[in-house]
Amino acid sequence: MTSLIRANFIRFVLLIIIQFILKGVDSIDIYIYPVFILLLPVGMIEGGVLFLAFIYGLSIDMFYNTPGLFASAAVAVAAARPLVLAILEPRGGYEQGKAPTKYNLGTRWFVQYSSILMLWHTIWVVVLEQASLFSVFKVLIWLMTFALSMLIIILYQFLFNPKE
Repeated sequence: MTSLIRANFIRFVLLIIIQFILKGVDSIDIYIYPVFILLLPVGMIEGGVLFLAFIYGLSIDMFYNTPGLFASAAVAVAAARPLVLAILEPRGGYEQGKAPTKYNLGTRWFVQYSSILMLWHTIWVVVLEQASLFSVFKVLIWLMTFALSMLIIILYQFLFNPKE
């Protein structure tokens, strides 16, 4: 259990640093911070996941100077996570206490899982940030944000390959 806490703390800090670096990209937003929520262990108490997501989102809000925007998006992802896990549950079920990574559940499963939740995250942020979704230009920016975020998340999985 101690190694699980240590691994998630390291992931917490690493993803904040990466998100801070990605904040410097001027033309488009790239979000990798939701990976922390996505990789929390299966079977973790849902209230704990929501609380961690809120705290994590607030820490991202401090970097972006957006009080509550990313905290609400992180909580929205954490709230949708159990539903997505239930929809994508493998036949044998999940191994409790294991992180839902490509290492534990396969690359295809992870891409589906992270795509659904990142799409939800992107829609949440764009709608709250821009207060509308019905401009062709805004939809293109939204799609680019989603695609680049997913690319970085998949690269993160292959580079760091978290096992816990």
